[in-house]
Amino acid sequence: MASEHGTSTPSEPITQTSPIPVEQDFDTSDSAYGDDDDILSDTTSIPSTILRHRYENGRRYHKFREGEYWGPNDEQQNDQLDIAHHMFLILLDNKLHLAPISDPQKVLDLGCGTGIWAIDFADENPSAEVIGVDLSPIQPSFTPPNCKFEIDDVTSDWTYPTSHFDLINIRSLYGSIADWPALYQQIFIHLKPGGYFHQLEMSIQFKSDDGSLGSDHVLSQWSDIFHEAGEKFGKSFKAVYDLEKWVKATGFENVVERWYKVPVGGWSSDPHMRELGRWNLLHCTQGAEGWGLFLLTNVMKWTIEEAKVFIAKFRQGLRDRSVHAYFEVLVLYGQKPILAGKTS
Repeated sequence: MASEHGTSTPSEPITQTSPIPVEQDFDTSDSAYGDDDDILSDTTSIPSTILRHRYENGRRYHKFREGEYWGPNDEQQNDQLDIAHHMFLILLDNKLHLAPISDPQKVLDLGCGTGIWAIDFADENPSAEVIGVDLSPIQPSFTPPNCKFEIDDVTSDWTYPTSHFDLINIRSLYGSIADWPALYQQIFIHLKPGGYFHQLEMSIQFKSDDGSLGSDHVLSQWSDIFHEAGEKFGKSFKAVYDLEKWVKATGFENVVERWYKVPVGGWSSDPHMRELGRWNLLHCTQGAEGWGLFLLTNVMKWTIEEAKVFIAKFRQGLRDRSVHAYFEVLVLYGQKPILAGKTS
């Protein structure tokens, strides 16, 4: 899909503005709208805070830096992360990133989750040394020899050498960072001159091009409630709209911002969008409870019963065939200046 935009001028936003085409003879028996039962469905404990987990409302969460991140780290949510990985590959025409960099040797993946991006990158670039960092010890033990994982908080002071990495990657840290400019400064300092930073983030604002999504629909309510929850949590979901501004203010050059529409469900007449939408429906259905439980109960102070009822309504709303909903995905990348006088 990236190739549809053609080449771009650095620093120029690239936005997908055309409406997503809707399939007029939509098959209501489409398996993309199956029951929850059709959706894709322990860690050995050792005496270490870093490798322990905590449990709440039937879900498992990270113990290290407890409460800093709202998502569970159990198998159900890890499946959602891997589904998202596949969805993003479809979105970016089977590319792991869009940064115009060749033969990177030192690569850092921040908030690596299950480690699937780092593993794929290591496989594709056997001469590169790839490090994935996350709060949760959920990465596999068997990895490519050029890939390793570390448990740490990316918002803490980094211990890596400065001017060290060729590429630093971020994906889906939305609603997880309190101070994006500070994180970008860390990234800038630890990139080599000429190195690239690459980021992919999702907006949580559901939209429609044809007016089929009303403000009273549960998908719109979901966006409103979790925007409020993010503000109360101190890690705004709305920050996605300011990231490009902060990246430029940090000192990055050749900054490119691209926005993509990602439909929910297989309702589009465009084959690419239809496939993307089917995977996104699976992604949203699988992820909904994990996205919602912590923020609704701990931040918004709902009861667990209220939270589960709302999440069930949201899942039902995802399958509303009369609504042609989508959300937007941001791809953002930039380069640390090569000139020595501009790299500090």
